[in-house]
Amino acid sequence: MAVQVTPHPPWVAELDAALEPGRQAILDTPVIVDASENRLVDGQIQNFLVGFYPIIRDFPQWLQVLLDRSPAMGREFFTDNIRVERRHDAMWRAMGDGFTVPKKRFQEPEPMLPEVKQFHGYLTEMCRTAQFGAAVSATNYAVEGVAQKISEKALRGLSKNEKIGPRGRWWLEEHAKYDDEHPIHALEIIKDCVKRGPDDPHAVTESALKSLALMRDAMEATYHA
Repeated sequence: MAVQVTPHPPWVAELDAALEPGRQAILDTPVIVDASENRLVDGQIQNFLVGFYPIIRDFPQWLQVLLDRSPAMGREFFTDNIRVERRHDAMWRAMGDGFTVPKKRFQEPEPMLPEVKQFHGYLTEMCRTAQFGAAVSATNYAVEGVAQKISEKALRGLSKNEKIGPRGRWWLEEHAKYDDEHPIHALEIIKDCVKRGPDDPHAVTESALKSLALMRDAMEATYHA
């Protein structure tokens, strides 16, 4: 789906400058650093893949809530994005297979760690009740925006990992290759929301910053569970 990119108002550069430290902090989490150096610890990566799975599993549901609330300009984007994210669930579980996670651990949900529960609850609440631009910023711009960078860094090491094989790298390779179109399209929706109001640049920035901080905490907690 082609994205019609409009000229950025000045606040977009300020948004990205504000988010950059949060994005970098995620790339510097131990699980991503260990993946990039192909030195993941078996028990820890298994716990991470299972512990972080509720975020992957429920992402399509959050997008459905956004689709139900979306102005006309966003409907095609959310409809297409839901289809893509449903495939990502299977890809994540295939990565679990690569790291020999027992299938039962995905099929029978384990209690969420407090940090995951907080991140999950935040995304749920934002999608349901926040101003639309702030909700899209927390979900699509913050989370999807950093997924490609995570994948690129992780693949530096895991592309050499024979144990997990191509199917185990499926989720990572899928995110590394798509050219960040989802965040670009999400930003167009956010810009339109700010232009029309009542969204404003400050709220959009704050929602994405909080999302990135909670995501980092959840990633660190699950890897060290």
